[in-house]
Amino acid sequence: MTKNQYFYKEKMGGVCFAKKLKTAFFLFAMLFVSCGLDTFYYLEPPKTDGHTTKYTSTDRPQLYFSFLTNEEGDNSDYGSSDFSFLGTEVYYKIYNNYSTMVSAQSSIDSLNSSSDVSAAATNIINSRNYKTLLFSSYNQTPLIPEKNDDRYVYIRLNSIKGSSEYSAVVCYGTSAMESYVAGSSGITLIGKPLRNVSSGSGYGFDFKKTDNGNPLPVSSDEDVNWSSSSEDGVWYVDMWAVSVGRDSSYSPSYSKLLHLGSISIREEWYDD
Repeated sequence: MTKNQYFYKEKMGGVCFAKKLKTAFFLFAMLFVSCGLDTFYYLEPPKTDGHTTKYTSTDRPQLYFSFLTNEEGDNSDYGSSDFSFLGTEVYYKIYNNYSTMVSAQSSIDSLNSSSDVSAAATNIINSRNYKTLLFSSYNQTPLIPEKNDDRYVYIRLNSIKGSSEYSAVVCYGTSAMESYVAGSSGITLIGKPLRNVSSGSGYGFDFKKTDNGNPLPVSSDEDVNWSSSSEDGVWYVDMWAVSVGRDSSYSPSYSKLLHLGSISIREEWYDD
């Protein structure tokens, strides 16, 4: 795909997304521009690294999220004053009922297959209120800022007691990871993942009734989907990744979503 491609603009639902037109459609594109329509910018979604975690797994070392950013392909074409590719963001939601979560996943997948590229992202952000992660050290938006290099991202929300390589952490590097070892060459640490809720600062995902730093989710938490029918002491976290851009009017643009999977978190893991 060459740099001398043309773009046309249009807005749907307040969110832009990009669609590149090849040179063969130049006159068609000019017709749209002359009619005063806004531009669509099409972003390529993040890529799978081959690992998708599932809530039914009981293999705790495998209960992590991971993916590969998409920065060296078509997304690298964006960097003008009209439109910029910002990087890759991650959204999560906590459920206390796995059936509700699975139903939501199915609905999101359907939207992700629609002709409206941004439909699924708009749905999880605006309708389902999925949240971005916060961190112990600092917070940045998006999670992985653009650097024109594809990077492997590793996210472990909750720790495994007595094992430092399976501590709660978010990092990225040049190869796929199943664990994190501090000081490893080529690995950039982002920080410990924290919940994005207004009711408390610095809440982690090691859920425990007697731990003020990792309290159990409650129905009023913004990052929780609460069901009256639930399995006591078990929580489920669903996570998606998306490429993010922004035009000159600061309107956000989203790619299709990449489902990173879902995990279960059991209160019994952290009871003394």
